[in-house]
Amino acid sequence: MAYLRIVEGGTLFPKDRCVVSFDGTHIAYTLIGKGKRSDPVIALCAGYACPDNFWKYLAPALAKKYRVLVWNYRGSGASGSPREPGYRARNYTAEDFTMDKYARDLKEILDHEGIDEIVVIGHSMGVQVCLESYRLMPERVKAIVSVTGPYASPLRTFYNSTLGPRIFPIARAAMSVFPRPMKILWQALFKSGLPHPGAIRFGALGEKAKAEDMRPYYDHMAELDPLIMMKMIEGMHLHSAEDLLRSIDAPTLVIVGDKDNFTPPWLGRVMASRIPIAELVVVPGGTHGTIIEEPKIVNKAIIEFLGRHLNAEGKPPLALVGKKPKRATSAPKAKDQPSEDRSGS
Repeated sequence: MAYLRIVEGGTLFPKDRCVVSFDGTHIAYTLIGKGKRSDPVIALCAGYACPDNFWKYLAPALAKKYRVLVWNYRGSGASGSPREPGYRARNYTAEDFTMDKYARDLKEILDHEGIDEIVVIGHSMGVQVCLESYRLMPERVKAIVSVTGPYASPLRTFYNSTLGPRIFPIARAAMSVFPRPMKILWQALFKSGLPHPGAIRFGALGEKAKAEDMRPYYDHMAELDPLIMMKMIEGMHLHSAEDLLRSIDAPTLVIVGDKDNFTPPWLGRVMASRIPIAELVVVPGGTHGTIIEEPKIVNKAIIEFLGRHLNAEGKPPLALVGKKPKRATSAPKAKDQPSEDRSGS
């Protein structure tokens, strides 16, 4: 039996629909917009433990022309979890929160709604979910949009450092040894006024990120169990789609912030250079919160990209006319592109 505890902080778009996924987990979602049923649905894949707040500006803009799917991952937002966590979350493992399971949850929604074609848009960890969704159902994914997200474990590139995989086990152990005090401190922190100025101070967000846009996220984080979140991080860390990039046939837009410390911009350049049909947009001054810091730039880039690749007449975008699709819009190799071993391999 699925565990139905719901944490709804930060769900800006009320979830009026639910599907029981492959393992009994209840996945909550909604469809907004008045697009044609013959057009692909835009599926929004959020970041790690993120509710809906990062879609505040993008979802309404897309809904003017397309049907937009806003859904919550298992264990987050209005969605349920696979089972009761048990004492100290002992009933969960990282395998309950892997990228391929999120992708299978998305497939269950599509099957339930009879949706045959989608565009996947991912923010942060959501890019990993998008890539696994393409791996699972390439015939359904007509385009991919990556917004400040990685294609493999972000712990390996977090703040341009390789210390993440070494620090994570220590943090996980501390959470396990002192679960009650850590949870109390965790909740007090995110309910306080400290997270937002702290995020700006340490470069996780930029000065343009509004406190009112981030408050739903902080409220949601305060509701989550840190022990479960550690398992979610581990599930994210286990993932890599590096092997998939060069075989992606769907047109892809990669948006990076040139001040992003969570997903360094060179990582986006690598991804764009490896995907055969890819476009790269660099947002000056953008951090990991670029999607809400510079919504006009991000929305315009995405809407124009969709217009080129999902045009009603079915004509190829101008950049592809008379060219081989595999090489038409591939991003040029960046001068600061790292060597193979730095890309998360």
